[in-house]
Amino acid sequence: MALKESKTETSVAKRLANWQQGDFALNCGEFFFRDVTEPNDEAGDVFAEEVLGLTVISQTCDILRDPERTPVKYATVCPLVKINKAGLSQVGKGQAPRYGLIANAPEGVVVDFSRTMSVSKALLVGWERNRGCQTEKEQLEFSRSLERFFGRFAFPDAFNESVHSLRSAITKRYQKESGFGKAVRSIQELRVFPYGNWNDSEDVSISFVVVLKEENEREVVCLEEISREIKAKIDEIKWVEPFRSHEHGIRLATLSDLTATEYVNSYPLDLNALSFARRFQKEP
Repeated sequence: MALKESKTETSVAKRLANWQQGDFALNCGEFFFRDVTEPNDEAGDVFAEEVLGLTVISQTCDILRDPERTPVKYATVCPLVKINKAGLSQVGKGQAPRYGLIANAPEGVVVDFSRTMSVSKALLVGWERNRGCQTEKEQLEFSRSLERFFGRFAFPDAFNESVHSLRSAITKRYQKESGFGKAVRSIQELRVFPYGNWNDSEDVSISFVVVLKEENEREVVCLEEISREIKAKIDEIKWVEPFRSHEHGIRLATLSDLTATEYVNSYPLDLNALSFARRFQKEP
């Protein structure tokens, strides 16, 4: 539902107080970007594209800062685009990190994180605001979608080639009613711990940290069963040098079991539904 700003609040700072990350405006203008018109056009030209609307992706604390009192005078926005049902299904499964869902958007409309634009806060507060995330849970999921797209670690090519079979198995069987499918759905996140520098050309041994959901959220409660199913797929990995499996190739833990050092020094493996995938869907 659109929330029109009060005309009596002329102060930009006061009107900014109503905005938060994930809020959006429809029919608020064009999306501007630079591109080349000729192969040797180094400077590029400015182009404008009609979009359905724009969504704010700046942190809420940055949005709220008074542009007259701080250097933060702009907000970052992404365009809203319409995609088909197949595309929506992929987004819901976490298979299209380029796009993000907001709860109050028109049907079939998503946020395109791959394109960003800066707008002044004075312009932002002149738009008709729509609340994109209506609950704390939705706000968290939107921020995780942003984190997934903008914060993904660039694993070396040899590592990506090595774990291709594991990625494929999880993607194909995540929704299957098999022992492996149930085990995977009991996992919150799969992280990678390297025993060495990622850029080491000689030898880098790898272990996997299987971060479990809380026990009451798991489809498989037995840790040995989860370990057996996941380890079987890890053992099938055909490692490309310099990567290899560490002697302790897998560890199961909940978030509360991990120390901050262990979590920070490991890297999330982007595996669709396991990596900040959508945790809620709109009610029919």
